[in-house]
Amino acid sequence: MDDERYFTEFFETLEAKTRSWIQSIGRHTHLGPYDLSSGLGNYIYYMHLPLRDTYCGMRKSGISSSEAIDRLVDLKMPSEIDLSDDAITSEPELNDCARQWEAMLQPLKGSKVYYANSSRMAEYLLPFLRREKDGATLVTESEIRHDALDLPSGITVLKFVDSGCRLYRNKFLERYVPRFFSHASTLLLLDHLLQPEEFYCVCGCHTQSKIWAAAFNARGGTSVCYQHGWPAFMHAGFVDMPYTRMITWGDEFNRLWHKYNPQMECLTGGYPYPIEAEGSHHSVTFFLQKPYFVSSHRMVGQMYDLIVATALRYPDMTIQYRLHPESQIDSHIRHRLDSLPNVVDTTDRPLHEVYASTRVAVSHYSSTIMECLAHGCCPLVFNPTPRWRYTPDLEAESIGFISTTPDEFFDRLPRALAHRIAPTTVARWIAPPRCEPDS
Repeated sequence: MDDERYFTEFFETLEAKTRSWIQSIGRHTHLGPYDLSSGLGNYIYYMHLPLRDTYCGMRKSGISSSEAIDRLVDLKMPSEIDLSDDAITSEPELNDCARQWEAMLQPLKGSKVYYANSSRMAEYLLPFLRREKDGATLVTESEIRHDALDLPSGITVLKFVDSGCRLYRNKFLERYVPRFFSHASTLLLLDHLLQPEEFYCVCGCHTQSKIWAAAFNARGGTSVCYQHGWPAFMHAGFVDMPYTRMITWGDEFNRLWHKYNPQMECLTGGYPYPIEAEGSHHSVTFFLQKPYFVSSHRMVGQMYDLIVATALRYPDMTIQYRLHPESQIDSHIRHRLDSLPNVVDTTDRPLHEVYASTRVAVSHYSSTIMECLAHGCCPLVFNPTPRWRYTPDLEAESIGFISTTPDEFFDRLPRALAHRIAPTTVARWIAPPRCEPDS
């Protein structure tokens, strides 16, 4: 448990070291005429996130923060890599491989491009894809069928694969971060050949979308990122993003996003996802997270304990839980939860249906805490992480409650069950969907 007090320090220290390294390598962040420092920094940052617990153990043993991060994160300089004289080129080289791609992609040239790194992100783009009357191209790293997502007929799905083509040379990136170099080379090839009219993505923290946005912006375009959730733990993936514009759920989110991304225009587009108007709102629902970022296995275990304790304290109320899309549950924990007659697993139900049955939404740092406002639920944060507080302050904003211990949780739960958030307050955060975003 003592290690957990260093969680946020690790991310801040890693971010600072990554930024310093990006600045120090200068032109080696470029691929052709494009400065990919945002995407490269993102890639390096995410690559080292699994070192969190090792770092915290070193800090607990008395090692300083600077020494711990230097031991764990050894970032090479270009002078340490064997580079030739033609290490960096600025003009595109269209070889036979690139020309084959050019012929295949010719029918899509000039179309709008939507990028999704997974099928889940593609689903979040659906409300916007369905508005495209004149067609668009969805580039994704997942296998997606039109019928599975009910895509409009004018949407072309382009599966992202490594083209093997290299328009530009950068020996440092190719040798030191080959996976990044491969992805960036293919994305720049696609941008060069498609010359998209507009570029869109969702969420915004993914390396691939940052690479493409940087290239698109350099060509004079306007890259647009749609809000998906809210990262209560504001880590480096969501800071200084390269998009020209962020389309948000509501005016208050404009303020928050702009605080961490001052160069980005933030406009209100409204909440675009289904809302069930006649929900029962009778349950307490726990939205579970992986032991990642500001959480740990101990904290996840605490959340399961809270589910059990809540079910026992409120035997006449349905207590729901929903796993994160990328997490799994141990069989003995599932057996423990299944043994309680008023506990229900809602993981496989559509999210808007889960919200419709929820009175109080409980989570550690999930984006569902803010999203539940759109569905008439009251947020209740359970945050046992030392030296970190949920942002925004739900209690100061009069939109929910925050607890840090089980005793605080059960003190606030009755108040959350009885709390009704004023519609005018909700409207500041969650606006109805708009055809055109407002500033």
